[in-house]
Amino acid sequence: MSAITKLESHEQVVTFDSQGKVVVNKTSKVSSKVIARRAIEAHSERKHLEQDFDRYYDNLLDL
Repeated sequence: MSAITKLESHEQVVTFDSQGKVVVNKTSKVSSKVIARRAIEAHSERKHLEQDFDRYYDNLLDL
């Protein structure tokens, strides 16, 4: 039951807009340190995904 409670209380603090910029949910009650960390992690993850997609499509074009 505790896992269900944690999932229900989880809120999305960081998202990306249509231009790819990080958007922070300012109505969140999460500490500013957690928000900053999640923003950095989201940016890093997005950067790595873009690099992975570029490598994947470059390999497709080489075939």
